Amino acid sequence: MRVILDKVEYSSKPSSGEIGSINNRIIKYSPTDISAEKLAEEVTKGKTFIPATFKSIGGNIKRSKANWESQQVIALDFDEGLTLDEAKNDEFFKKNAAFLYTTLSHKMSHHKFRIVFVLDKPLTQYKDFEFVIGNLFEQYPSADKACRDGSRLFFGGREAIPFNFNNRLKVSSFASLNTTPMQDIKSNLNMSVTRVHTNPDPQDSHSNIYAKNVGLISNRNIKKLQELLHIEPVILSHNEVLDYLKKQDLRAFLGIKEEGNFIDIFHDENNPSASIYQSYRNNGHSLYKCHSTSKPFTGTILHVVQRLLECSIVEAKKFLMELYRIEIYESEAVREFKESIDIYKGLLRSEELEEIHPHFYKVFNRYGHLQDLYILLDLAKEFITNDTDPRIMFYHSVRTLAQHFCRSTSATGIRINFFTLFKVIRKLDEIELPEKLLKIQNRNKRERHFQYRSSTYELPMYTYEFFYQIDEICRVWLEKGCTGRTISYEGIMRTFGREEADRVFPQDKGKKIPELNEEVVSNIHFTTLKLMQSKGWATEKEILDTVKLYFKGQQEFKTKQFKRCIAEMVDAYNLGIIPSNKKLKKEMGITEEYLSKSSFPKILRKKLVKDCRPVQVKEKKKLIS
Repeated sequence: MRVILDKVEYSSKPSSGEIGSINNRIIKYSPTDISAEKLAEEVTKGKTFIPATFKSIGGNIKRSKANWESQQVIALDFDEGLTLDEAKNDEFFKKNAAFLYTTLSHKMSHHKFRIVFVLDKPLTQYKDFEFVIGNLFEQYPSADKACRDGSRLFFGGREAIPFNFNNRLKVSSFASLNTTPMQDIKSNLNMSVTRVHTNPDPQDSHSNIYAKNVGLISNRNIKKLQELLHIEPVILSHNEVLDYLKKQDLRAFLGIKEEGNFIDIFHDENNPSASIYQSYRNNGHSLYKCHSTSKPFTGTILHVVQRLLECSIVEAKKFLMELYRIEIYESEAVREFKESIDIYKGLLRSEELEEIHPHFYKVFNRYGHLQDLYILLDLAKEFITNDTDPRIMFYHSVRTLAQHFCRSTSATGIRINFFTLFKVIRKLDEIELPEKLLKIQNRNKRERHFQYRSSTYELPMYTYEFFYQIDEICRVWLEKGCTGRTISYEGIMRTFGREEADRVFPQDKGKKIPELNEEVVSNIHFTTLKLMQSKGWATEKEILDTVKLYFKGQQEFKTKQFKRCIAEMVDAYNLGIIPSNKKLKKEMGITEEYLSKSSFPKILRKKLVKDCRPVQVKEKKKLIS
C-alpha cells in the first residue's frame, strides 16, 4: 500500500502554524510503499500521513480532491461516541481493521483515537472512495465526518494497538451492503445525491434555482465569478485578509437575488430554511445560517466555501483570495521581523541550544516549556502590529492557549506566569498597547461583559545578550532548587523579591501573605536549622515529616510551602542542594539509619561545612486547627 508520510515527528498536536508547514512540506514527498505494521510504527513516532496519493494538474500537485489519484488506506477518527475499550472489542474492527492508534490529544478522561483500515485493493475513482467511507459512516455515525475528505491529513499519535496487521477490508463487500455492484457506483451515486457538493453536476442542484452561483463555485470557475461579481483588485496586509473576506456580500457571492429566506444550498428541501445576516458582534461579518433541525449550519464565507469545495479552511481562504483578487502587502520591516521569528523558532528546535544556553535548556526542556514557547511564537506571528513598529503581541485567553497547548487552563496559567518570570514574554500595561489593539480589546470586554480587559503580552525577540540574561536567571533557579510550585506570588516573592512578584502578578501587587503561610514557613525554617545544627544535613522528606500540622490536607500544604521557601532558606543560611550518591554518603557519614542503600535523594547542607556554627533557634508551638 502507498501513503504519503511526513518526516517530522511531533510529541503534541501540531499548532495552527505548524499545520501549514506540514501541508506545504508533505505534498512534496513521493508516496511511500509501506506495510500496515510499519505505518503503525511511524505514526506513533508522531509523524503525519496522508492515506491517498495525488496526481499533477497543470504541473502542480496539490492536496485536494481534484488532484486525488488513488487510496488504499482509510481511517475513521473518533473524539466521542465510542470508548477505547468499545473499539478494541468491536467485531467489525477486529475482523476488518489493521490497527487503531490514540491521538496526541488523547486523555483517559477523553478518549481520542483513529481506526485504520487497509483495503484489499487500491481505489482509483474518487466516487468509489466516497461510497466506501459513506458506508463506514452509516455503521459508525459518531466518527468525525471530516474523514470524508480523501485528501485529509492524519496527525501522528502516541500508541498503536493492532487488530491484525494482515486484515484487509474487502471492497467487494460493500456491494452486498447496498445491493449495488461496485462497477455501478457512479450511476447509483448520481441518483441518490442530496447535497450540493456531491452532485455530479452542481448546475442542476435544486438549490441553484435560488443560489445561482453555487455551480460556478463548486467548479472553481473563478473567471466567470469575477465577471458576475465585478471584482476589483485590492492590496491588504496578512492581518486584514480574513476580516475583509468575512465582510463580503454573501448573497451576491452565492447569486441569491430574492430577499428573505431561501432554499438551503447544502441539502434538498421544499420549504426555504436558509438565511444570510450580519453578525450580532457588529463587526460587519456576513453569516450563512440553515435553520433546519436535521441539517443545521452556521458559518462565514470561508465555511461555506469549505463545504462546497470539500477542502480545508486554508484552501478555502486561497480560493477566495484568488477570486477577490487580493494581493498581500508586507513592508520590508515586517518581512524581516517574521524572518527573525522563524530563526528564533529554529533555535528552540536546534541541537546547539543546550550548548549555547545550557541552564535555559535544562529549565525549559524539563516540563515541555520549549514546545509551548514555540507554539506561542507561531500564534503571536499573526499579531504583528504595524509596518513601522513590528512587535510580537498576543492576547489569547488562557482557555484558548490551553487548547493549543493541550493542557488544562490552570496548568496553562502557571506556564504563562513562568514565561513572564523568565522574561521570555512581557505583560503589557494599557498605555503600552497600540491604539488599534486597545480598541479591539475594549470592544471584546464590553461585548462579553468582562470586568477586566484580557492580558496582552509581548514576546521580546531573541538576541544572544537577552538570552544570556535569561540563562543566568535559570542558573539561579536551578541552584535554589525551584520547581513549578515556586510559580505563585508568594513563591516568587520569597525567591526573587516582592518587586519581581509584583511584575509577574501585577493584579496582586502588594499582596499580603496569609498568617498561616507565614507561620508554616517559619516552622520549616526552624526545623531545617535544627537539623543542620544536629547533623549538618537534611532531606526535604525529613524536614516535612518533622514539621507537624494538624488539619486535613496538611501534607500537600506543607509541601507547597516548602517549595515556596526553599530558595529563601538557601540564600539566608548559605545552604547547597546536592544530589546524593554513594561517595557523598560515605564522605558525610550518612548511614542506613538515616537513608537506605537504595535511597539517593537531594540533600540540603551548609556550603562550607567546616564553618558551620550552632544557630540559636526558639521552639515553635504546634499548629492546631
